[in-house]
Parts: sequence; structure tokens; C-alpha cells
Amino acid sequence: MQVTIDGVDYSPASNASSRIGIAISTHNRADVLKRALSQHMQFLPAGALVVVIDDGSKPAAVVPDGVQLIRHETSLGIVASKNASLSALMDAGCEHLFLWDDDAWPIADNWHLPYIESPEPHLAYQFLDLAGRNKLNDMSVLYRDDKHIAYTGQRGVMLYYHRSAIEKVGGFDPVYGRGMYEHPDLALRIYNAGLSTWAFADVAGSEKLIHSMDEYEEGLRSIPRPEREALAKANAVIYSARRDSGHTGFVPFRKQRDVVITSLLTSQIDPQRQTRMVPTPETLQVWASSIRGADTVILADELSTAPEGANLVRVPALSMSPYFARWLHIYQYLRGNPDINRVWCTDGTDVEMLHEPWDEMEPGKIYVGSEHNTYAEPWMKANHHGQAYSTFIELHRHEPLLNAGLLGGGRDDVMEFAHRIIRQYYLIESHRFWKMETAPTTLVDMGAFGMAAKSFGDRIVTGPRIHTVFKTDGIGKEVAYWKHK
Repeated sequence: MQVTIDGVDYSPASNASSRIGIAISTHNRADVLKRALSQHMQFLPAGALVVVIDDGSKPAAVVPDGVQLIRHETSLGIVASKNASLSALMDAGCEHLFLWDDDAWPIADNWHLPYIESPEPHLAYQFLDLAGRNKLNDMSVLYRDDKHIAYTGQRGVMLYYHRSAIEKVGGFDPVYGRGMYEHPDLALRIYNAGLSTWAFADVAGSEKLIHSMDEYEEGLRSIPRPEREALAKANAVIYSARRDSGHTGFVPFRKQRDVVITSLLTSQIDPQRQTRMVPTPETLQVWASSIRGADTVILADELSTAPEGANLVRVPALSMSPYFARWLHIYQYLRGNPDINRVWCTDGTDVEMLHEPWDEMEPGKIYVGSEHNTYAEPWMKANHHGQAYSTFIELHRHEPLLNAGLLGGGRDDVMEFAHRIIRQYYLIESHRFWKMETAPTTLVDMGAFGMAAKSFGDRIVTGPRIHTVFKTDGIGKEVAYWKHK
């Protein structure tokens, strides 16, 4: 169904395919927001997603039908509101992101075109100085042509980003607290990463496209002047220290969470048990009850009820060994949840958390389980078939056997680890199809897990701090994060 509002084609806020996303942050300015929304709807790009971030307004902000409202029950400040704007638009799949204050709005048709047609991945509506008698004298023009103007500083009333820039350097840095200097910091990170020609630039003629109440000193600011000046004074110190340093650090813009993941895949026969497991929540209750400091996630293909304290995520039943299917599901879950920070993937039937690992996990390190056996363990040779596995087992036969029941690290690292296991599985299966390999299918993942781990070199960490001695019912529980069998 096509909806037209005041002659403008409009797509509802749930339209995940919107190329253009508009996010308006507001706080305690109902009349200003109403005026801004009226202007936005009058000049709305076709198919645009519109989101309002209400930063704890009292009473709560009201938006028209078709506009998505995201509300902070208590005010979190500019940084959190702008990051919520990025999160909403990025998660909706928008390519062109326009972040507006509630006291600025478009005043002309096709106002967005110069921004999205520019090769610059970041621009912002700029005014050199106030329009009236009062002057700030805080910026000058560095560059000007028929399409762009670059300045020595940046206003923050309307910020444009191509999603590629946010994917590269992230969002607004919480180091700036409730706000002030957070947007020029992001602009500089984009610039220092080599993505933009100038740090602070706008399209030429933007004054005919956009109106800013700040520029004309209309109305009251949403942040009282004493608070605004105090924030600016404190944050100027941080910003000044970074300004000339070439800083490009990535800053997560989504609220980050830690997770512990297990899988219960019961649609296929378990190769080690030689039977299908029964999909009951009791099977995982001890594991679920032990997890602390993180979300508890179960990836299951048949389980209908989660154990107490756990989140059930249904995954499709696959015609492959559950030991390999779990890594495919883990990879896809992590890929689909970019808000995850640190993650552990563990067995669910014989693993318990003993001590929280989160504060001691080092970025770049990957934590794995291990056994007191070596790769010369006869079970490894008996259950791993084909040249690739044979070569690996022989090469590492005197080294400790790494156990696939425990894997921890940052989201990106664990996702890559899981993908390497999947790649190994599909490579060997492809070789079997092409008759390059005649050995039967390997149904267990210990070999592929070890191959993935060795490929990360000295980034792998294991030992008594990670888990108790395998199959000893808890030897080392005083110091270990996990009890394993």
C-alpha cells in the first residue's frame, strides 16, 4: 500500500529497506518537536524512515503515526541520544543517515539530494556565525567550491553520515558524558581514517535547504546555559588533547552486552551418544542457573521452553552433525547481533560458570577449553577422517588437546573462530564430493576446533584459570571460570 501525506510518498517506520533515515533527538520541547515534525513531513524524502529519540522528556514526546518513537525514561544526554539515533537507523538498514536536533528542519524539496549525491561520507549543516547582531567568531572558512564548503569547526544541528563511515569508526564517544564536542570528535575520526576530504564540511547553499533555530537565536536551548557551559569546559580538554593526534579509534554506538551461548540441537542423532537428545529445559537448567553477568542464550532447533533465566533462540533443523551445526548457528547469531561485546560459547549439559570471567578478558585473546590428553589420543584418530585431519593430528600429536566445549573472546574473534570451523567442514565435504577425498564424513568437531585455534597463534589462552581439570568433577574450581565435566 502506498501512503501519501501532503503530497509526499511515505513509507512507515517499520520499512527496514529505507535507504534514507532521519533521526530527531528531543528533550522537553514538545512545541519545537511538533513544529520540526511538521516541516520534516512536508519535505520528507520518498521512502524515508523517521525516528524520534525522546531523551527523558516529561511528559513523554508524542509523534504522529508512521514515526518511530524511541524513549529514554530518564535523560541520558546528547551522546546516548545520538548513538540511539545511529543504532535505530543502522539496524533498519539505512544507507544515508541524517541526525537532527529538534530545533532544525528542512525548508525545501529535495533538501537531502546534495548530501547523498556528494562523495563525502560525512557532512553537516553549518552556519558560519549567528544571523543577528550577536556573533560567536568561533569558525572560519577553509575551502569553498560550487558544491562544498569546509570550516575550521562544526555545528551539530544536522549531521549527515553514510553508513560506511559509521561501520568504519563507530559512533559518538561516551567519554564526553552527556555531551558537547562529541560530534566534532566523530567527524575527526572519520577524517583521520582517510574517509573524508575535510573534517568539517557542508554542501554549498545549505542555508536554502535547512533552518536552524540556533542560528537565529530562536527559543530556549534544551540544556540550561550553566550546564551547557560546564559540559563544554570539561569536554574541551578531552577534545583538544585528541584534535591533533590522528585519533581514529572505533567507538561502539549500540549498547553493548555480554552473552554466554549454548546449543541444544536435537533433530539429528548425536554422533557421540548415538541417539537423539531429548529437548527438555531441565537438560540445561544447571548451566543456565550458573551464568552471571551476561545474557544467557540457547540456540535450539526443537526446544520449546527455555530453562529459568535463559533466552531461547529457535534455529532451523539442519541435516548435518550437531557438532558442526552449532558453529554455523553461533556464527549467524553473532553476525545478527552486533550489540554483543564479549561472548562465551560453551557446552550446556556438562559446563557451569564458577567465577565471572568478564573483567579479566583481554581484547584480542581467545579462550578455549583443553584436556590433559594430547592430540595423540586414540579417539581423535578414530573419529577424524581424511588427509587434512590426519596431517593436523600428527603435526600436533604431543600438544595438549583443545576441547570445543569452551570458547570465549570478543564478538568479532569468536565469530571468526566459528566461521573457520565452518569453512573447514565445507572444504572437506566439497573435497569428498569432488572425489578428492574418499574418507567418510567426520561427525565431531574437535579436530576442526583445534585447527581453528592453532590458526590464531599465540592469541589462544587455556589452562587452570579457564576451567577445572577435565573430567575430574571440579579440581581447580577455586580459580577456574568454568567447571567442565
